[in-house]
Amino acid sequence: MRKVFLLIGVLIALNSQAQFLNNLTITGKISNAERNMVYFSKLSGNEMQIVDSAVISSSNQFYFALDIDESGFFQITNGGKQYTILIPEKGESISIDIDAQNMMQPKNIKGSPSTIQVYKMLQNFNRYDASMKNLEAEYQKVAGTAQQDSVGRVLAGQYEVLNSARLNYLKKEINDNPSLASLLFIDKLPIEDNLDLYVKTDKILYSKYPNNAFVVQLHQKVESKTRLRVGGIAPEINLASPDNEMIALSSLRGKVVLIDFWASWCSPCRREMPMNLKLYNKYKSKGFEIYGVSLDKQKSNWVKAIKDDGLTWIHVSDLRYWNSVAAKKYGVTGIPFTVLIDAEGKVIATGLRGDGLERELQKIFGE
Repeated sequence: MRKVFLLIGVLIALNSQAQFLNNLTITGKISNAERNMVYFSKLSGNEMQIVDSAVISSSNQFYFALDIDESGFFQITNGGKQYTILIPEKGESISIDIDAQNMMQPKNIKGSPSTIQVYKMLQNFNRYDASMKNLEAEYQKVAGTAQQDSVGRVLAGQYEVLNSARLNYLKKEINDNPSLASLLFIDKLPIEDNLDLYVKTDKILYSKYPNNAFVVQLHQKVESKTRLRVGGIAPEINLASPDNEMIALSSLRGKVVLIDFWASWCSPCRREMPMNLKLYNKYKSKGFEIYGVSLDKQKSNWVKAIKDDGLTWIHVSDLRYWNSVAAKKYGVTGIPFTVLIDAEGKVIATGLRGDGLERELQKIFGE
């Protein structure tokens, strides 16, 4: 009998130790469940991976006790397409109420500040979004009628006010409470117009979650954009021309250079070429150069586009499409994309095209 009691004591101790090792617990209640199981999944890369499951009790309760390596983006599902987002930290004990028919609106969340912040931001953002959609619906009622211009102007003004308020709300929330939840919303704010906010958010998150893949992505994005800050030296590019001659960007010191990321398959890029050619011919004798970086894959297509469009400036490429070394270094996510640099290689401006580019060159060259 003594041995039995000793064995029971050992099992209790082991069970207690196992519970102690679990660094995350989730206690939940789910209504309208279609299945008797809930699943806890982690976002890894672009896929959700199930890491645990739990049976739903007769009183609609479920419970998870598990270990997570680090905070990240997780989901609770009931086997269908709907899900509830969680952003737990190690050591948290979370409680949450879920309606399986509307899983993106959980209630009574406790114990997870980042998860609470997600749904607070989502609720407010959706409120603005709903109001803006109502304005769009109102415009459709008068579209094509005599009221279109007068009513449309009023509705457009109201729309802009709402959109501005929506973006200002996101800015304030992310600035005041930078967290992993911020990553779900910050892309709605153009980085070019909100670089300081991106830098602040990146600094805080990267120091806290250096191994989180999504934080690393933000960090790389911010790094590439800060390299292109006005007044900073543009990163070096050294790629091959169609004649296989390596041409370094730095070899053009002493000239004002437009770095133009483009490709033969990019229709908007090709539409910009007549204006670029006009400006090139006008200012090349005054020290203006264009350094075209192509994101083509096929050399024949690249060379043909240069010839067909009569592009007589410098052209380089590594023919690696979106894996272009230069494009990654410059944080290029869409083309056409331009960077104008001065004779010392310092960034003057990014994204200049058409009339905007012409005005800037007029300022530089005095006509």
